[in-house]
Amino acid sequence: MIERVRGKLLEKSSGRVVVEVGGLGLSLLTPLTTFAALPQTGEEVTLMTRLIIKEESWALFGFQSPLERETFDILTSVSRIGPKLALTVISAMEPDELAQALMTQDLPKIAAIKGIGQKTAERLIVELKDKAQKLAGLMGQQPGLPATSKREEIVQALINLGYTRLEAEKGLRAASTALGPEAELGQMVREALKSLSSR
Repeated sequence: MIERVRGKLLEKSSGRVVVEVGGLGLSLLTPLTTFAALPQTGEEVTLMTRLIIKEESWALFGFQSPLERETFDILTSVSRIGPKLALTVISAMEPDELAQALMTQDLPKIAAIKGIGQKTAERLIVELKDKAQKLAGLMGQQPGLPATSKREEIVQALINLGYTRLEAEKGLRAASTALGPEAELGQMVREALKSLSSR
């Protein structure tokens, strides 16, 4: 099983990247959260991976963290939730938000994700009731990002300054890496702006 890849980022587009590893160009499908955190093309990147093998095709999926990959595994364990729909869910909702929505049975929030709808949301809530606790537990072990409320404040501040949500998320992750998740709000915003303006 391919657990991760590390190499030069050759191409990136929304939902797909190509990474050069040992002279080979590997194509990986990614959620938007991972896309937002990617470096510039030509730079080195490391992605956690999951290989899905079907009779008609092989597909390699890439994630910025083990937590995102674990979320992907949990989602695809649900009947009729394929890997591409799982990517859609991860793109729309951070793992901690998803865990909270599942534990509180927030049907409208989950059903609002594009491609999900009410029936699929109900199935997710029923089948992932126990696994949501596991996901929430994993969040407690995941370093690198501030709490949800603080994270959203930073993202909103950047959006108010004219950045898109994807750009704001990318800036947030860069700031978290540089300063740590416990840094003050103002420091985080300034560091995120510094990162975004240098790209």
